[in-house]
Amino acid sequence: MGILVVYLLLSQPAFAQLVSEKPSPFIEKEIVNWDYHSKQVNDDFTIYIHFPPGYDTSKISYPVLYMTDGDWNMTVAMNCFNMLRQDYTTTEPLIVGIGYGNRPNKRSRDLNPSTGGPAFLKFITDEVMPFVKSTYRITDNKALYGYSLGGMFTTYVLFTYPELFNMIFIGAPGNNGNELLAPAQKYFASHTDLKSKVFVGVGSYEHETTANIEKFKAYLLKQNCKQLDLETAITPNAGHGAALAQVMQNAIAFAYCKKYKPIAVPAKTLQKYAGTYILESEPNEKYTVFVQNEKLYFKSGQSPTQLVPYTKNGFFMYENQKGTFTFKEETGKMSVVYEETNQKPTSLKKIN
Repeated sequence: MGILVVYLLLSQPAFAQLVSEKPSPFIEKEIVNWDYHSKQVNDDFTIYIHFPPGYDTSKISYPVLYMTDGDWNMTVAMNCFNMLRQDYTTTEPLIVGIGYGNRPNKRSRDLNPSTGGPAFLKFITDEVMPFVKSTYRITDNKALYGYSLGGMFTTYVLFTYPELFNMIFIGAPGNNGNELLAPAQKYFASHTDLKSKVFVGVGSYEHETTANIEKFKAYLLKQNCKQLDLETAITPNAGHGAALAQVMQNAIAFAYCKKYKPIAVPAKTLQKYAGTYILESEPNEKYTVFVQNEKLYFKSGQSPTQLVPYTKNGFFMYENQKGTFTFKEETGKMSVVYEETNQKPTSLKKIN
């Protein structure tokens, strides 16, 4: 046993329940797992840890995304971030999944608020969180994701202990979403606001759950909460199983991807950006900016791309929100600067 592990086991009470002396690799090098015995639940669990890119070479601290059903949700989450990273600037969290490893799955006990849910939450807050905080570089920004029974559990956490997590993700909540509205109504009987970032998603073939999510959303919006950021998303043509990956990706995109909010810009303003542009270093390469149906487009090849305004002179593309176009006018001359995350800005000048 290494000196560091001995020190941690002796100096941190939360570590006393660790069964493994060091983490084991799990499928990919970005994920390791720890065996852990919980005093709160009096049972054994497996805690999975996924490291964000650059964790091993940086000194910065990261937000944490806690996930129920870690036995299968971890690899899905890892792949969601891998895909989203291609099109968005992402805030990468340390992902902590709680599962059962090769042991019998007891999610029906642990994720049901009416049975073992309270004890499972105490396990997370009193044991898992101190362990993670003492072992890894993290910030105080915390999120909790759950799907199906896990969605029931995260709903329970949201309205019973709203201060525990900055963000709550409710995926395809169990019991057809019938457990959504009651805890919300109970909460708002004695509260006037809800400080949280909340995502709720489900597949469209779950008709009853979809209807209950819409009722839930309408009720929350009527509360006029100033500190609540709510988003719902229905995955088309998908049932309970098929929707899992897309629901999770929508939740992650909502919380961890930089997205621009479109605004309306008058066509007259857009028109002044229209014209032919060139790179000074490659004057033979011409790019066209034009207005069509009161929308601005940029054409560099065969197919034009719509430029969507998020400020009067700033635009993004739905296809790749890592890049932005900013139009500038100086001494009567128009130019546009294209910037993409971790790339050198490119400037084009208007020639006519």
